[in-house]
Amino acid sequence: MTRTFRGLAVAFVIPLVLGIAACSDSKSDDASDESASDRPTVEVTAQPQDAASAQVTAEQLFDNLSEGDWAGAYDLWTDAAKTSIAKDAYIDLVATCTAQQGEYMVTGVTPVDDATATIKWSHTPTGSTAAPLNGTSTVRYQNGAWRFEPDAASLAAYKQNKCP
Repeated sequence: MTRTFRGLAVAFVIPLVLGIAACSDSKSDDASDESASDRPTVEVTAQPQDAASAQVTAEQLFDNLSEGDWAGAYDLWTDAAKTSIAKDAYIDLVATCTAQQGEYMVTGVTPVDDATATIKWSHTPTGSTAAPLNGTSTVRYQNGAWRFEPDAASLAAYKQNKCP
């Protein structure tokens, strides 16, 4: 809101000041330009490095999988996991992995250290009447954000262009 107000004020004041300066014979240096230090600064903030934020990332990834947003799920992977399979290849493959589709629920989060947390989850595949499958995954804090790391067996399957 402050930024918008400042922009409006500048939009009205500068033409007024320039109009008055154009009418007078004297030129003033302090009437027009803002210096760089007067401009608002945008700061990029990192995600909090806590278990709650790690859980939010896992829930977002699972929501993406449940909704068929394969690209969104892949974008939440760690950099190391992304080296296992290219994004387009993952999207093409996981769309055929019906066992990956369904409803996920995060059932627990355990911090391992400041940059790692273990996520416990349950998964009910689409159309299944069986009891939910349970598993654990790792999320890592990387470049200011929590990122999901698929387990080693899943990454190996993806490398071989197979559904885990």
